[in-house]
Amino acid sequence: MTIVILDRAVGPLPPYADWLRDSGRQLVLLTGRPPEEVPGGDYDRVECLPGYATSTEVDRYVLDLAEHTAVSALVATATEDLVRAGALRECLGVAGQGRDAALAFADPVTTRRLLAGVGVPAVERGAVQRISDLYWHAHRWGYPVRVRDRKKAGWPTTAVLRDEADVRAYTRGGLAPDLVSVPALMAEPWTAGERRRVVVGGTAANRPEPPGLSSAVDAALAALPVTDGCPYLVEAVRADDGRWLVDTVTPDVDGDDRRAAVRVQAGLVPDNLEMIR
Repeated sequence: MTIVILDRAVGPLPPYADWLRDSGRQLVLLTGRPPEEVPGGDYDRVECLPGYATSTEVDRYVLDLAEHTAVSALVATATEDLVRAGALRECLGVAGQGRDAALAFADPVTTRRLLAGVGVPAVERGAVQRISDLYWHAHRWGYPVRVRDRKKAGWPTTAVLRDEADVRAYTRGGLAPDLVSVPALMAEPWTAGERRRVVVGGTAANRPEPPGLSSAVDAALAALPVTDGCPYLVEAVRADDGRWLVDTVTPDVDGDDRRAAVRVQAGLVPDNLEMIR
């Protein structure tokens, strides 16, 4: 039985081996790091894949590995790997979060659609695949419009457009590096209100919450396909009318409770170290 760990090489290498060695299973680490950054002897097998972030090397390696050993779990801690791991679980019949469930947390546009479908107050958001989308979103919400990278971790802001002149300047060179690429952008109304980040689930203590925020967080998690025992990070912003709007919801794989998130993905209970049956 084998646990496959997908490591995109974002920040220092987490101590996966320490967190998972008690499982009694083989640990295979697939990483985009160079060999000198991975401690020798901690894993049963380590594969450093130069094309980790931009090719299908990881997917092909996991599928080939599954022909020779029973893959019992996949662990993914980078936002970009959540959907990849979900698709591989479905393909191999491995227990855990599938592709669609992972997409609910990896793509803020999908998150917004799911929350809106059940009436949870959330930041408005829409995909941007052509220049006309920016004008349409500005028509819906008014300026300023915030543009974010839909594919990068943390969904960084690429522009804040305050009027049509900003839109023309921003789109002068197109929205993608070439004509065959699909823009990976999203737009949302600019919200300057107070922001809070709340960790829910796992073993970490939650931060104090002002009135109204707790109910917004609970409603968001109730609307999404959360995994029992996994900690989630919910970011919310206070609107001009005083309401708390949910911005993003992601598994808390980078916070103080990262060990719990990893162990849940591996099929282990984080608090008492017993196997989930």
